[in-house]
Amino acid sequence: MRQMKWCALLLAASTLSAQTADTKPAHPATSNALARKSMRSAATSADIQALRSMIEQQQQAMQELRQQLQQRDAQMQQLQQTVERVQSAASEAQSKATSAEAAANEQKSTVSALQSDVTDVKSNFTQTALQTQEDQKRVGEMEHPAAVHYKGITITPGGFLELGTVIRNRNENASLNSASGDGNIPFPGSPNGTLSEFRFDARQSRISLKGEGKIGSTKITGYYEVDWLGAAPTANENQSNSFNLRQRQIWGMVNFANGVSFTGGQQWSLFTLTRKAMENGSEFLPMVINAQYVIGYDWTRQPGFRIMKNFHNKVWAGFAVENSSMVLSAQSFGAAAPALVTTGAPSNNITLAGIPLFGFNGSANAIAPNGNFTLANTPGANGVSTNLAPDLIAKLTFEPGWGHFEIKGMARFFRDRYAGQNNSTAGGGLGVAAIMPLVKSKLDFVAEGSLGNGMGRYGSGGGWDVTIKPDGSVRPIRSYHGLLGPEIHFGKNLDIYGYFGAEYYQRTMYLTSATSGIGYGLPFATNTSCNLQQTTTTAVPGACNGNTRVAWEFTPGFAYRFYKGTAGTVQMGVQYSYSERALWSGNGGLPAGSAGIAPTGNVSQVFTSFRYVLP
Repeated sequence: MRQMKWCALLLAASTLSAQTADTKPAHPATSNALARKSMRSAATSADIQALRSMIEQQQQAMQELRQQLQQRDAQMQQLQQTVERVQSAASEAQSKATSAEAAANEQKSTVSALQSDVTDVKSNFTQTALQTQEDQKRVGEMEHPAAVHYKGITITPGGFLELGTVIRNRNENASLNSASGDGNIPFPGSPNGTLSEFRFDARQSRISLKGEGKIGSTKITGYYEVDWLGAAPTANENQSNSFNLRQRQIWGMVNFANGVSFTGGQQWSLFTLTRKAMENGSEFLPMVINAQYVIGYDWTRQPGFRIMKNFHNKVWAGFAVENSSMVLSAQSFGAAAPALVTTGAPSNNITLAGIPLFGFNGSANAIAPNGNFTLANTPGANGVSTNLAPDLIAKLTFEPGWGHFEIKGMARFFRDRYAGQNNSTAGGGLGVAAIMPLVKSKLDFVAEGSLGNGMGRYGSGGGWDVTIKPDGSVRPIRSYHGLLGPEIHFGKNLDIYGYFGAEYYQRTMYLTSATSGIGYGLPFATNTSCNLQQTTTTAVPGACNGNTRVAWEFTPGFAYRFYKGTAGTVQMGVQYSYSERALWSGNGGLPAGSAGIAPTGNVSQVFTSFRYVLP
C-alpha cells in the first residue's frame, strides 16, 4: 500500500512539472501571483525531490529485497532439487530394499533348504557314527565281554584276587579278620601276649556274579558273593554267617518304577550305613584291609527280607526283618548262681552241671569257654542260638543336596529255658550316621554312632548281647558304639583314610552278697595275671577273667592304584592299627584289700594287601 501511495505522489509531481514547462510567460499583472505560485511550486518541487529520494531509497530497498527473494528462490529451488533427489534416492532405496528383501527371502529359503539338507546329512552321519560305534562296541564286547547276556539277563562277574599279610606284636592266632574288641587282644600275662605274629593269607580273595534283567518297567537283580574266610567247624551266625564256603551275600531284588523295591536273601543289614541312597550295593565299608573292619563300626551280613521306598531321590524309607543270633556272656560266683549252674573254670563262664540250662528239642547246650551262647548236641560244635523272633530294623535316609544322613532303630527278642520254663525279654536301640563331603570328590568325613540294649553282635568289636540273672533268665547288656574319620581322595589313584572307633559295654550284674553274684562285669573276677609276665622261674599266678568294659581302635592307611582301566585294577594298600581293650575291675589288688584291678591290653597290627580287581 505504501508503494502505491508513493507512486501516486510521483505521478502527480510529474504532471505538475510538465504543466509548468508548457505554460507561456504570464502577464506582469499576474507576476505576483506567479511569484507566489512559483514559491509554492518550489516548495512542491522540494517535496517531490524528497519524495523521489525516498522513492529511490525504496526502490533500492526493493531491489535488495528482490535480490534476497531471488536468492531465497534459488535456495528454495536447490532445496526442492535436493528434496527431489532425496525422494528419488529414497524411492530407489525402497526399490532396492524391496528387491533385496525379495532376494533375501529367496536366499533365506535357499539357506533353509541347505540347512535342512545339512541337518539331514548330520543326522545321517551321526546315526551312521553311532551305529558304527555300537557295532564296534558290540564287536569289542564279543571279543572282550564285560558281561554275559543269557536269555534276556545280563550277568556280570566281579571280585578280586588278593595276597594279604598281617604282622602283630601280640599273637591273636587270627588271619586278616581280626576282631580286637571281644577278647582277642592277649594281655601281657598270657603266653600269646609275649609272642609276635606274621602271616600271609589269600583267603580274602572274592568272587561275585550279578544278574540283571527287566520285566516291562520292573528291574530284577540277583547277586552272589563268596570268599574263603569261613570258620568251620566252629562257624556261627553272630555277624557274618561265616560257614564254608563263606557266602557273603546271596540275594534277589525287585525294583518297581514307583520307587518301591523288595529284597530277600543274605545281605548287609539294613542297620549298616550306606554311602548312597539305601539299595543293596551302596553300603559304606571302611577302606581298611582288615576283614573285620574297625571297632565301633555297626554291621552284619545275614539272611532277611526288606522293603524300601524312594521318595524323589531325596528321602528313602526302609524296613527289614533279619536273622537273629543271641550272643551271651556271663559269670557267676558263690550262691548267686542258679541252682542248676556251677562256676566254670578257668574263665568263670557258665557251664552245665549235668542238667540242661537251655533246652532245644531235649538237647544239651552250654555256653562255650569264650562266653558265646551255643546250641548244639555237644558243647564246642557250631554255635547257633535258638531264636525267638527275627531282628526288626527300620531306617530313614536323607540326601538333601549335600551329604548323606541316616536315622535308624531296631528291636530284638531273646529267650532261654531254665528249670522247665521258657523265659523271654526284648532289647533294641537307635543309631545315627552321616557321610559329609567337606570338599567335593576330595574329602569326606564319616561319623556314626549307636546305643541300645542287646546290640553287641552288631559292633565290629564282637561284643555281647545278653547275660544271665539269678533266676536263670537272660538280661540285655547295654552298649555304645561309635566310629568317625576322614577319607581323602587324590584323583582316581590314591585314597588315604583314618578311622577312630570305640565300643563300651555296661556292667550288668546281680549281687546277692558281698562275695556272690551273677552277670556281666562282676567285681569278683580274678585279674591277677592279666599284666604279670611269666618268667623262666615263676609261673603266672591266678587268671585274667574280667569282662570287657571298653575297646577302641585307631587305624590309618592308604590304597594306591597302579592301573585302572579296561583290563581291571591293580592296587596295593597298607593299614596300621592300634587297638586297646580295658576290663571291668576285679579281684587281685595288691596288697590284699586294695582296690580291684582293671587291666588293659593292646595290640599293634600292620596289614598289607596286593589286589587285582576284575574289570
